[in-house]
Amino acid sequence: MAHTAPTVFSESTHRLARWVLPVVLGLVYGNWVAVNRRHGGPITGPDVASGVWSALAFTAVCIAVVQVTRRLRRDLHALHALVRAVFAGAALGFLYSQTGDDLRPVVITSVLVTAAVFLLLFYRFHTRADG
Repeated sequence: MAHTAPTVFSESTHRLARWVLPVVLGLVYGNWVAVNRRHGGPITGPDVASGVWSALAFTAVCIAVVQVTRRLRRDLHALHALVRAVFAGAALGFLYSQTGDDLRPVVITSVLVTAAVFLLLFYRFHTRADG
C-alpha cells in the first residue's frame, strides 16, 4: 500500500490556487516590468501599457505551463522541470531586458537561472517520485 502525504488544504482550495496564484504573480510581474521601464523617471502611458500587457502575457503563459505540466506523465521528471525552468528563465530574461542593460548579461543571467531552476526542480521531482 502506497503512503500518500497528508494535505493541509482541500482539493477545491488547490483548484482555486491554480488559478489565483498565476493572476497574483502576473500582477506583481507586470508592475515590476513597468517599474523597470521607467528607469526612475515619471510614470508614462507606455510604461503602464507595457506593464499591463506583460501581466496578461505572464498570467496566460503561467496558466498554460501549469495545465501542460499537469497533463504530462508523472515519470517525465526532466520534462516537467525543463518546462518550468524555461518559463522562469524567459520571464526573468524579459524582466531584466526592460532595464535597458546590454544583451550579453541578460542572456547569461537567463541561462544560469534556467539551469539552476532546472536542477532544483529535477532534484525535487526525482526525489519525490512515486515509488
